[in-house]
Amino acid sequence: MEKNRKKIVMLQDFFGLGYTYQENLLTENYRRLGHEVVVITSTFENVFDYTHEKYDPSKKKKIEDYHGAKIIRLPYSLNFLNKLRKHSGVYEILAEEKPDLIFAHDIHLNLKEAVEYQKKFPECKIIMDYHADYTNSAKNWISLNILHKLIRKPFFNRYKKYLHKIYSIVPGSTTFLNEVYDVPYDSIELLPLGCDYAKCNEVRQNTNISEIRNQFGIKKEDIVIITGGKINQLKRIHLAVDAVKRLNLKNVHLIVFGKGDVNDEVYYEQMKKNAEGYNVHFTGWIDSHTTYELMAASDIALFPCSQSVLWQQSIGMHLPLIAGDFGGQDMSYLNRNNNLIKIDAQDINEEYFSKILLELIQTPEKIDLMKKGAEKTAKEFLDYEIIARRTLED
Repeated sequence: MEKNRKKIVMLQDFFGLGYTYQENLLTENYRRLGHEVVVITSTFENVFDYTHEKYDPSKKKKIEDYHGAKIIRLPYSLNFLNKLRKHSGVYEILAEEKPDLIFAHDIHLNLKEAVEYQKKFPECKIIMDYHADYTNSAKNWISLNILHKLIRKPFFNRYKKYLHKIYSIVPGSTTFLNEVYDVPYDSIELLPLGCDYAKCNEVRQNTNISEIRNQFGIKKEDIVIITGGKINQLKRIHLAVDAVKRLNLKNVHLIVFGKGDVNDEVYYEQMKKNAEGYNVHFTGWIDSHTTYELMAASDIALFPCSQSVLWQQSIGMHLPLIAGDFGGQDMSYLNRNNNLIKIDAQDINEEYFSKILLELIQTPEKIDLMKKGAEKTAKEFLDYEIIARRTLED
């Protein structure tokens, strides 16, 4: 427990109870370190309602407890096209809570109230992390030039000098902040999405690997590759399936966890049909704990395409990671100890994945070295306790 107990207020557009997102794990680790946490967020409680923009304006202010943190849910006072959102009453909450640190996630429109509070109480620091990049934002002229450059940029410029630190969660966000918002590269620090390393260690220590493997008819000495998540065509999970089919080795198995998105059910079912007769095991939807258990019983993690926190979770479970970068999602920053194989866009295909897998399978000593590298990377770089401590540094 930290000697200098702090009160941290987080400004966060979505906060769902029981999820394993960054804001949840930061909150849990701040609490574990002995700090007080208040999260000011929207009335969205379900991530699917949030991502599909199903806002219910009839929901009123509500206060909840989450691991000893206070979650204050506020309706929007502004919600323009589900893109520009803010709450009323934020300054009053800050004045009542008296934070030592305000942590704004993205360019939150209530940054104005945070700065007003900081001007009155200059010992309070404001930090911000940024999640947007060219793969998830500014995909058309209106988004880039109107939403970002015309509206958000002048707003951000008004307040950025009051920010103690500006973080990006991936290198692509650093580039985006520099090119779109003119933030100098040397003013941005990388604060990566991490892993719940305490959970990873607990599952590794308590999982009966033989029991898990027996469920799928997998022998102790067999090689297990794992992939999955929220399955859609963008993630190209079928390439992992096709690569294992191409290998067609009796001692190599692929576990595919998760299910198809609403709009990708046909894709998912076709992938299952194409995998019949091979060592490919589809689990359907599973909870997060079971995902950890399956990773504990695996040897290699393979995610053909599209950025995912499952990269970090795999590293936290000490798995060698193979991941594809179709452009703008360079994950080399996670390869701190030769624990990751990055696949460039031109090589994201069944043939190349099978080639890489075969090289690993034929050199088990390399798998062992990559596992040790993953362990070191998780311990020193991706553990959310370490990440939480970094945000509290002066």
